[in-house]
Amino acid sequence: MGIEQARRKKSIAWIAGIFILLLILFTLFSNTLAALTLPKVAVASVGRGDLSHEYHGTGVLEWKEETELSGTSGWKVKEVKVKAGDTVKKGQTLVTYDGKEVQQQILDEQGTLAKLKMSAGSLKYALMEAMQGGDEKTINDATNAYKSSGIDMDTQERRIQVLQDSLNEGGKLVAPFSGTVTKVNAKVGFAAAGAPDVVLSDHSQGLGLELSLPAQAVTDLKTGSEIDLQLDGESAAQVKGRIESIADSDAVNANSGNGGGDTGNAGNAIVQMKKLSIAVQDPAAKNGTTVQVDLTQSLKDVVLVPNEAVHDENGKKYVFGIEPKEGPLGNAFYVRKEYITVVDSNETQSAVTDGIFDQEQIIMESSKPLQEGDRIRM
Repeated sequence: MGIEQARRKKSIAWIAGIFILLLILFTLFSNTLAALTLPKVAVASVGRGDLSHEYHGTGVLEWKEETELSGTSGWKVKEVKVKAGDTVKKGQTLVTYDGKEVQQQILDEQGTLAKLKMSAGSLKYALMEAMQGGDEKTINDATNAYKSSGIDMDTQERRIQVLQDSLNEGGKLVAPFSGTVTKVNAKVGFAAAGAPDVVLSDHSQGLGLELSLPAQAVTDLKTGSEIDLQLDGESAAQVKGRIESIADSDAVNANSGNGGGDTGNAGNAIVQMKKLSIAVQDPAAKNGTTVQVDLTQSLKDVVLVPNEAVHDENGKKYVFGIEPKEGPLGNAFYVRKEYITVVDSNETQSAVTDGIFDQEQIIMESSKPLQEGDRIRM
């Protein structure tokens, strides 16, 4: 009986042990299965650094000052002596005009003057005869007639001179300064019809361009300071420009969003713009060359958070942090919502001043949508 009872107790102990072992195994297995159903997350540690904005602007170099030139006579064009792109010197003839009518008028007036001179000769002879006759009235009349003839000749000579000056001045269009012809509208056989005959750039004023950039990009720039310009084309040279003015420009809409994880916050933002007028005095710079300007603005030593980790809740920004809790089978990890203050953002990162600390771990992405208090696996 004693041996039988001992065997029975041993069997019961074995059965109990196997049962407890199975219970433990099933518990572990069920916990493992439960863990596999938890959202799997990827985490990253935030760090400090500089948040940089890169701005790019392009413009085209053009002569800073262009003057529209046209003939003053209104005559038809006789000859066009230049074409667009030509470099001319001060006083060089650009266009000549057909002044045949004035030339004919000058010939007619010169004929009238010749007649007056012939008449003056006869009057002078009549005056001499009157003086020999001694009649005072006859002498007086002859004298007045001779003087009147002289006045008529002087008037006629002035009239001819005015016509000659008009022919000289109106017969051609000359360059008032050295420069480059940028446009020619004059056509042979036609009079000017509103548009200037020639547009001439002034070399002495140099080249310039206008750029439109976000106001934030130009906060460190001042009127009169230098700026680096990159030339496109064959030269691909870098030249210096001088900022002549910085003026307000029309605001524009821009896509401003920080990557917001589950929710995101992409939307339209109003960006204030500034217009820069830049002068360029460099032999490598050519009219019509495209110019690129690259500017960088940095916010120094701030906590940086990837944009894809930032979420939005009715205008409030937050990230998902990790909260560990001790359990019977070790630490478990839960989601904690942490509200943050975003002071600036670029295309990839946001600068944060409140809510999280350097080297703190945050959730970058998740296999399932998350809420505060959710248990997760990493």
